[in-house]
Amino acid sequence: MEQDKEQSKKRSYALPITLLLLVFSLTGNVFLYSQSLQGGQDDKYEKGLDVIEAAKKATSYYQAVLDDAAAILEGKTSEAGTVIRDAAGVNDFLQQAGSFDADHPFDSGKIYAYMIDVDHSLSYIKEQDGPLTTQESAYLKALQDVYSKQLAIVKQFNFDADKTRSGAIQIGAGIGWLDIAKQLEQSIEEQSSMKLSAQ
Repeated sequence: MEQDKEQSKKRSYALPITLLLLVFSLTGNVFLYSQSLQGGQDDKYEKGLDVIEAAKKATSYYQAVLDDAAAILEGKTSEAGTVIRDAAGVNDFLQQAGSFDADHPFDSGKIYAYMIDVDHSLSYIKEQDGPLTTQESAYLKALQDVYSKQLAIVKQFNFDADKTRSGAIQIGAGIGWLDIAKQLEQSIEEQSSMKLSAQ
């Protein structure tokens, strides 16, 4: 009889202790899971801000080139070498998009070569004395056409996404802009060379 009482006491302690350990274990797992989710959200938020900044720089780059080309066509003087300033934004924007597609390797060398050709061509035209040649005018008009289209593609991006944390997280998760990057990259690839052939 006494043995039964002793075993019953042992059982009565075992159940609450087991339940307590189970609760601690579940609480710990929930905490670790929520920390993991929070860390993932923070990473997406930071990535989203980087993408938005790159898109803004890309827009600034295209606008600077278009303004420069227009100034040259109008016979106005402009500083040499200023248009390349935000060119890295185009590369960064496309590189961020490439990080979502492991099967499609991103070639930053090709993008930079494209923009350097444009910069060198503009610099070359600015250095020439006298009125623009027919070839130079044709190049500038073609450049305006191509860059206007590429600027229009980038302008589809939601630049206000950085005003809210959730908006930046969505961008960081690749929502709502990967098609824009794909269109831009395709447009750049279609222009095998934007270099003035007279150089």
